[in-house]
Amino acid sequence: MFVFLIYSCILDDYNKPNSGYKYFIGEFPETPTNLTDFNTQYDDYNSTAPSLGETFPFCFSSNRRSNGNNYDIIYKLMSIDFSKTSGILNVFNNTNGNLNVVIENSNLTIALNIINTTSNEFGPYLIPKGRKQGGTNINGRYESYIFLYSSGSSGNQDIMYTHNLDREAYVLPKGVDFMNSEFDDAYPTFNKDNSKLFFTSNREGTYNIYSNETDNTKGVLEILNNTNSASLKSTILSSSFDDKCPFILGDFMVFTSNRDGGYGGYDLYYSIYDNGEWSLPINFGDKINTQYDEFRPIVREQWDFSNDIMIFSSNRPGGLGGFDLYYVGIKKIN
Repeated sequence: MFVFLIYSCILDDYNKPNSGYKYFIGEFPETPTNLTDFNTQYDDYNSTAPSLGETFPFCFSSNRRSNGNNYDIIYKLMSIDFSKTSGILNVFNNTNGNLNVVIENSNLTIALNIINTTSNEFGPYLIPKGRKQGGTNINGRYESYIFLYSSGSSGNQDIMYTHNLDREAYVLPKGVDFMNSEFDDAYPTFNKDNSKLFFTSNREGTYNIYSNETDNTKGVLEILNNTNSASLKSTILSSSFDDKCPFILGDFMVFTSNRDGGYGGYDLYYSIYDNGEWSLPINFGDKINTQYDEFRPIVREQWDFSNDIMIFSSNRPGGLGGFDLYYVGIKKIN
């Protein structure tokens, strides 16, 4: 699995009527809610999160640092806090520097110093690889990741990666050569068992969803360095329009598309893996999609909630400007 959870809820309390709590399970809203703490007047989108627990690293692309020119990857800490007393849900940018999750993920800021360029960086995808000893912070520990993304530094978007598996500092980024072409290639995401690596590319004109078969008996770094399989377009997931930003959790894929039959602009779709194949994509409907653009969805299961959470970006009216980040509750994935 490429995700981990940081929970704060006391799960044993759920079925104890005398625990003193009024609410025993959280719930996300079924209509999108602006992530005000994370948004600016500029474009904020392309998010990723290795977990959606109480407090976790949250990376997304934004052109805020260049005043609207090029996109960089931004790192924040997101907290989800559902009060079992009041039933109030709060999703916010956590700036408490005393938390272990803050201290032990501080090297992600250093990673962004070698990832971001004067070109556009999109589609951050964090693969957690565990806590390691030997950190230079006050805890003496640090979290390790394989960090995939795409960069336009070569003149077109190429899928890149860096990691800190052997030391706290991140290594210089390398390209994932078997996925890259002379066209734009971006938004990498592994399937459930790491036997395929999906991404989007415009190598045939419009953006389609492709995949490469990978050897899941190997570690992720070996897969990224030593895979030679051909990239194949998914005819089920792709259309004659633009299909972008695939993200997979278990047997559930989400992506964005401006195909016919939507509500206007880019809409969010999902597909379910069953009996060895992905289902025909299904539109999330008008509670989530609008006549404007909905982009770069990511999803995460929440065991202590009645529904799961999806985070995405949209340029719908009512935001702080451009593309804003939103969250919404969706039906349980599993």
